Amino acid sequence: MTIKERIAAANEKAVGELINADPVWVDILPAGQAVEGLEENMILHSGPPIEFADMVPLHRRGMVSGALFEGLASTEAEAMAMLERGEIKVSAALDHNTVGAGTGIITASVEMMVVENRRTGKRAATFPAEGPFQGGLCGWGLYTEEIAANLRYMKNELFPAMRELIHQRGGLALRPILAESMQMGDENHTRQSASDLMFIKQILPDLVRMDVDKPTLLKCMDYIVQTPRFFHCFGQGASLSALWSAKGTSHSTMVVAFGGNGVEFGIKVAGLGDEWFTAPAPMINGRYTSSQYSEKDQVPWLGDSCIVECAGLGGLAAAASPVVGNLRGLKVKDTVALTREMQEICISSNHNYPIPNLDFGFLPAGIDIRLVLKRGIASEIHGGMLNHEGGLIGAGSARVPMGCFEKALKAFGKKYAE
Repeated sequence: MTIKERIAAANEKAVGELINADPVWVDILPAGQAVEGLEENMILHSGPPIEFADMVPLHRRGMVSGALFEGLASTEAEAMAMLERGEIKVSAALDHNTVGAGTGIITASVEMMVVENRRTGKRAATFPAEGPFQGGLCGWGLYTEEIAANLRYMKNELFPAMRELIHQRGGLALRPILAESMQMGDENHTRQSASDLMFIKQILPDLVRMDVDKPTLLKCMDYIVQTPRFFHCFGQGASLSALWSAKGTSHSTMVVAFGGNGVEFGIKVAGLGDEWFTAPAPMINGRYTSSQYSEKDQVPWLGDSCIVECAGLGGLAAAASPVVGNLRGLKVKDTVALTREMQEICISSNHNYPIPNLDFGFLPAGIDIRLVLKRGIASEIHGGMLNHEGGLIGAGSARVPMGCFEKALKAFGKKYAE
């Protein structure tokens, strides 16, 4: 078998894992139990690995916030000193079975939503939305007594009942929600409006039927219903559990991870294991929430929620969500053209996701590093703009730096040279 034949067979296998994945929400567990390799004195962050001293200020503040929340340090000065000395370890979320959305601050006691790919048994753990503190500690890297109290409230007051609920119903299948919502205007990165409603429709009746006291019931209902983009963490978990089932496929050139740390953006490739291939992090082009903001207020790409792009959502699914395209001043025909363009760099199409604006054609699946470089087309990724001080100041898109793909293909050639 020639090298081209081996690559073709490997890519068919890898993209098959992505397309045929069966992600199911199965549990809520502390990160210390759900995240593989997470140590008690370790804090996870978004993007490729980076030393504490080299992080952007927002990330460094997140590390300090995580240390204070976890009780690893009692003051900011103590936390800084421990991080600088390496007494508190830092690690990239995507070097574990989790996703660092935003700043991606994850510590051992943070409660995580656990998604299992029932086809392979691969599990992914993602932190949930923090209710009224959208972003809070995990996403924005912020720490106040109010934010800490809210995380404890979620853990002690909300999640025991929700965990019992998901155990009683034997899990919640996520692919049907993703598939239907993609026909209702979501691309399931920037927008999850339809996904949220379908999630609520499935969960609330079961919650009401549970043998739980009314105050707890109302607290859980308020949290689920009032939290914007509640489903976002489940889309990330579904994507990661599928992609991690393909990771390690020998000879595959399919991308299995994207992420940025505000300094560098990196990718991982199925046939190259856990090795990162990086280039300078891009800026996001889009619409700011206020005229007071401009590019100088924006941190370069920070976050791993673009893991969904590798699974065929977000930018690859631009045609599914003209509403998101409108954030950038795009017309429907422009969003359709974007998805058609992304098909040129993908191995296959995902029959689970027929899209009305594509005449019910299917979304692209499996970004191929070879096709990216052959076509000269970088992956379109949707995301939110983070302020240097924390918080969301806009939304839009960027292109994954070509340097990531160039380095990956060079490493691939070296590893699999005949």
